[in-house]
Amino acid sequence: MPSKHQSIIRYLSVRLGLLFVLFILIWTIVAKWVYHYAWDDTTEFYLHQDLELALSGRLAIPYEVDGKYIGTIAHMPQHYRAVIEQTEIPLHHTALFDIQSGDLYVLKEQGVTGQMLYIVHYFSKGDSPSLIPVFMILAGTMLLPLGVVIWRVCTSVSKEADNLIEGIANDDAKSARFAEFVQLATVLKTAQYAQHHALEQERLFAAFLSHEIRTPLTKINHSVSRLQQLDELPFEALAVLDVLEASQDELSRVAQAVLLLSRPNASQLQNLNLNCILVDWRDRWAEHGLKINLNGIDTPAVQAIHLVLFTLLLTQLAKNALQHGRGPLEVTLLKSGLRFENDSVIERSVSGYGLGSKIMKQVCDCFGWDLKISSQHRYTIEIGF
Repeated sequence: MPSKHQSIIRYLSVRLGLLFVLFILIWTIVAKWVYHYAWDDTTEFYLHQDLELALSGRLAIPYEVDGKYIGTIAHMPQHYRAVIEQTEIPLHHTALFDIQSGDLYVLKEQGVTGQMLYIVHYFSKGDSPSLIPVFMILAGTMLLPLGVVIWRVCTSVSKEADNLIEGIANDDAKSARFAEFVQLATVLKTAQYAQHHALEQERLFAAFLSHEIRTPLTKINHSVSRLQQLDELPFEALAVLDVLEASQDELSRVAQAVLLLSRPNASQLQNLNLNCILVDWRDRWAEHGLKINLNGIDTPAVQAIHLVLFTLLLTQLAKNALQHGRGPLEVTLLKSGLRFENDSVIERSVSGYGLGSKIMKQVCDCFGWDLKISSQHRYTIEIGF
C-alpha cells in the first residue's frame, strides 16, 4: 500500500494547533481549580478582612446577610451548621465545603472574649458566573498570535523548500537558513553528480564498445567480400562464408543497438507496422528450433519504434523463451500491447532474469512502453504500449 505523503505546512499546522488546544485545555482546568479552591488566596483574603472587622468591635455579632455569616456556631443558621459540624476545622485555617447548592468557605478564629468565631462565605452555583465564556474569549484572542506564528514558520519552511528544489533543478545552489536543508541539498547534489557521472561513463563505454566492435567487423566484412570474389573456393566454403556474413550482420546490428541504448533520442523513432516485423521474426527463429504462434496478427499495430532496437528486443524475447520456457511461444498482439508466454521450466528460472531482461526493459523505456515479467507456472512477458 503506497504511503500517504504530507506537506510540511500541514504537518506543522496540525501539531502546533494540537499543542495550542492541549495548552488551552490544561490552562482552563487549572484556572477552574484555582478559582474553585481559592488557591490564589482571594477568598481567604476576604475572610480575614471580615475577621478583622469583627474583632475591631465595629460589627454587631452575630452578623448575617445573604451569603455571609460572622459569629459563633450557636447562632449559625442550621443549613451552615449541619455541614460545618461534620468536620473538625483547625484553628486559623480556611475550609472549603462543596455542598449540593454551592460552595461554603469557612474560617475559624478565636474571638476577643475567647469564644470561637466562624467567618462563613457562601457562593451559590446558580449565582456564580461560568468561566467557560471567559476562557473561550481568551483562547480566541490567543489564536491570532498563534496563527501569525504558524504562518511565519510555514512560510519560511515552504520558501526554503522551494529554493532547495529550484537549486537542485537548475544546478544553482542557494544559501539556506536551516542546517537540515543545507545537508539535504549537499546529499542531493552529491547523488545527482554521481548519477550524472555514472550515466556519462556508461555512454562513453557504450560508444567505445560500439566503435571497437565496428572496427574489426569492417575488416571481417571486407575479407568476406574478397573471399566471395575468388573463383577457386571449394563448394563447402560457401556455406561457411554465408554463416560468417550473417554473423557479421547480426553483430553490426548489436553494436548499433548498444550505441542507440546509450543515447536514446525520440526523434529517431519511426512509425512502423509491427505485424510484418513479427512475421519475419517468427520465420527467422523457426530456423533455430523455436516455434512461435502469432495470435491476433490481423490486428493493425503501428508504433513509434527504432527497427534496430525493436529487433534487439525480439531477439532477447526469443532467447529468454528458449532459456526459461519450453514448448511453443505464444505471442498475442493486442491494441494495448504484446504478450509473450510459454510453459516455464522451473529448474532454469533464476531470480533477476539476467542481462537479457535488463536490455528489454531499457528498450521499452526508450519507446515509452511498460514491461512486466512473470515466471510462475508459465513464463510470461507483457509489454504495454
